[in-house]
Amino acid sequence: MTRVLKTADEIETLLLRDVRQQRHCDKVEAIRIRPCPPDEDSNGANWKVASVDPGQASREFAGAAVMIAMDRLQREVSVAPGE
Repeated sequence: MTRVLKTADEIETLLLRDVRQQRHCDKVEAIRIRPCPPDEDSNGANWKVASVDPGQASREFAGAAVMIAMDRLQREVSVAPGE
């Protein structure tokens, strides 16, 4: 499957939108990603989540929601070169 190229900001927006739709996660403030070499841990993607600001959301629920969203999006999206 070919991944769609997006900027880091676009990927962060997609992650945040996905996470905020999950139970008890609507108050998550921000998610930041960082580029990385593709490997098995990142589903072959060239980015990983660097930090999560859960805001008023439960850290436990936010962490689980981020992991699920990241796992899915890493299979679909890559950071565009030069990001």
